[in-house]
Amino acid sequence: MIRIWLWPVVIALLSILGLVAGLVSEGPGDWLSWAALAVPVVIGCHGLARGRAAKQSPNAAMARPANRG
Repeated sequence: MIRIWLWPVVIALLSILGLVAGLVSEGPGDWLSWAALAVPVVIGCHGLARGRAAKQSPNAAMARPANRG
């Protein structure tokens, strides 16, 4: 059960850390906020890119004509 919830909890904690750092601190806290809030965005974009690549792979393989030479 812990394996299922580990990464969503880590992402949630990073998001909370980034939001709190952005609200209460200046200077380095702003950088921490940007970094902590960028992690979920990067993970989401990576997941979307992998999903699209997986969808396109079978179609691209079927669209190519067989080389019978």
